[in-house]
This record gives sequence, structure tokens and C-alpha cells, in this order.
Amino acid sequence: MPRSVIGFVMSSPQAFLNQFRKLLQTAGVRFALTSGQACVYYGIQQTTKDSDWIIEPDDLTSFCKLLDDLDGSGDFRVSFRPICGAPIAKEFLRNGWTSHLEITDSDADRHHLDFFGKPPRVQRIEYDSVEPDYASRFIVAQMKKTDREKDWPFVFALGRQSIAAGDLRGLLHGQEAEWLVTQWSLVPEAQRDELIRQRPLLYLIDTLPGKLRRALMIEKQLWQSINKRRYNPFQTAWKDFFRQWRRETEFQWPLEKRFAEQRTCLTTAATVYGLCKDPLTDEIKQTALVEARRDAAEIFAASDSELDQIVPPIEVMLP
Repeated sequence: MPRSVIGFVMSSPQAFLNQFRKLLQTAGVRFALTSGQACVYYGIQQTTKDSDWIIEPDDLTSFCKLLDDLDGSGDFRVSFRPICGAPIAKEFLRNGWTSHLEITDSDADRHHLDFFGKPPRVQRIEYDSVEPDYASRFIVAQMKKTDREKDWPFVFALGRQSIAAGDLRGLLHGQEAEWLVTQWSLVPEAQRDELIRQRPLLYLIDTLPGKLRRALMIEKQLWQSINKRRYNPFQTAWKDFFRQWRRETEFQWPLEKRFAEQRTCLTTAATVYGLCKDPLTDEIKQTALVEARRDAAEIFAASDSELDQIVPPIEVMLP
């Protein structure tokens, strides 16, 4: 029989997520499920075990209390995972860090949950108009523009769905030349300039359509290169911090203690050993863009003038 703990009824991984959503709502924590779970919701992925959540940084105090209560219930264990991740604190999550948790339920099933305050490639949070517990298609597509090839079919699928739902921004995610040409012909003139500003290669549809396929390949390479370089500063900052922290006598991480004590331990260590709160500086962003252009130039023998017709603005790629 499923067990009920502070309103938590367990029966399956999906039931866990649904009940966790209800707990967040009750606690007044603003959130949006994104990435794989959102793709399941939008019908373009069958299933996924882990979950990614966007949490409003101003609600982190209530969020931490919820986690402490869940961990203290006696039926669940909440713990940090031993990978690169920051304390659950506004000064970290609002600057692009992620907190990685594991919740073990009453059936001994382990659930991995990743929490963002400022998700990658996202300028502002948008919610689905039908089910606001999920990030919008536009947000999910932006987050899926990674260096992993397996994510890109989802980008296009979300773009197609957006167009079908009347959101012209779906053109920002299209990955096939023929589809883009067809959809572009339906876009009113008054709305084209802003779409081109965010995705310059759309200009080629009317000027140099024969170069569109090549431009799409170059653009994807740019996104993949940018994503690697966006992550590197966080990884480097964590390694530098962790290298110092682990020198402590009787060091252990994660702790075999209550989640509240784990949070205190990690937050204290981050202060003592200077975990950088904002590793992705404007200078690093500019360098990342230069290096991404260099990658594309090397791989595709692309000239600077050609890249200028393709590279999205830095505030779109690295907001």
C-alpha cells in the first residue's frame, strides 16, 4: 500500500513528481518543471526518471524549509549529490549555478532532482499557458540547445509545436531548411525583424536560401561550443573550491546527516573556501563567443563574414 507522509502518497516515480509539485504549491514556492519532464508533458518524449526544476530564487527560504520538513518526516531522505553543484542560496542560483539533490522515498527508490534559479540560455522564465507547473515550449527548447546531439531533435519538435500553437518564436528553433522556408512565408512583415535579430540566419531565407542548410549546421555547432564553454567556469570554480574543502580533517561529502545540517555544512564551506558566486563573467562570455566562432571557422571553413550572418547575439546565447 502507498504510504502518506506530510501529504505525500507514493506509488510511482510520476506520482512522486506530482506530489512534489503539490508540496511546492502549498509552500508557495514558484517553480516550473523543465527539460526531460517537460518534453514528456509536451508529448515528444516517452519517459524520463530524473527531473529538472526552475525555482524562483526569492522563494528559496520556503523551498529549504519544505526540504527540511520532508527529510525530517522519517520516511524520506533528502541529500545533496556528490557532483558539481552549489548551495541552495539566492546568491548562487540566481547566477547560473545548479543544486543537485537526491530524494529517497519510502519504497527506497532514489529520485534525482536538479534545481536552477537562472537556467542556461534563458533570459526570463515563461510558463505553459495550459499547465503553469511546466516551463513554456520556448524555454524548454532554449535549455535543450546543448552540446549533446540527442537534445536537438527536441529543440525542433518544440519549435514545430510552438508554430502550431501560434507562437512564431518556434522559428527560432527550426532545424530543417525546407520547414523554415515554408513557415517564414507565413510570417507577417512587421514581425520578421525581431525574429531575425534573435536568429540572424533567418535573413538568408529571402536573400541566400541556398546557403540555409549549411548555415543551420554552423549555427548548431556554435550553440554546442557555447554550451561547453558556459559550463567550464562553473566546473573549474567547483573543482578549486572542492580541492581546498576536502583537505579538512575527517572530510565527508555528502554527509550522513539531516538535510538541514548538510545545507549548513555546504554553505559554510562555500564561504570559507570562496566558492565563486558568479563564475560566468561578461569577459568570459565574450571569450566563449570568440572561441565558438573559432570552432565553427575551423570545422566548416567558415569566414568571418559568413559567421556574421549566422551568429546569434551574445545576449541570446549567454544571457
